[in-house]
Amino acid sequence: MTAAKSGWTVFCSESVCEVMESMPALAKFFVEFFCDFALKAGTAVDHGFAPPGRPQAEPGVYSLLVESSGIFIEYTVMADIKEFFISKMLYSC
Repeated sequence: MTAAKSGWTVFCSESVCEVMESMPALAKFFVEFFCDFALKAGTAVDHGFAPPGRPQAEPGVYSLLVESSGIFIEYTVMADIKEFFISKMLYSC
């Protein structure tokens, strides 16, 4: 028997990974941001609150502007497996 997963994770699409790989100077930022995002957004969902960002037309999909970095992400909440799927990322210099 496998123990239940305790924390939330972030999984990025291939196109999001390509955006991140194009900016090696921000590698540490991305790791720290997504770890923090998984913890805080996951805690919100676990307690019945909405995750950060603006809900989109499709249920469970949100968009979020990370103002400190000029990064915009779109993600899906996959509560059944405690994962956030980052499907899109845009970066404005």
